[in-house]
Amino acid sequence: MPITKVKSEFKKLSAILDNDLIADECTAGELKQVHDQLQEAIKSRDPAQLIRDKKLLQQLVIFEENNPVVGKAIKDLIIALSSMGI
Repeated sequence: MPITKVKSEFKKLSAILDNDLIADECTAGELKQVHDQLQEAIKSRDPAQLIRDKKLLQQLVIFEENNPVVGKAIKDLIIALSSMGI
């Protein structure tokens, strides 16, 4: 099931944030906001729709392009989201 893969990749992003692997506090704060919104979406009845509504995928793409530390984790998360049709 695609949501299982999304949850797995989400945990990797959570670990990056929990371990303070992003030196820039501003970037870390912005990514934390997207992380929290994504967590809310995953827990909702219709994660795909909420992710689309909040434009979370677009925000993740920006982080992937600009932050090499989290780029791989975000890319894997984006791939998992695409398997849900997002």
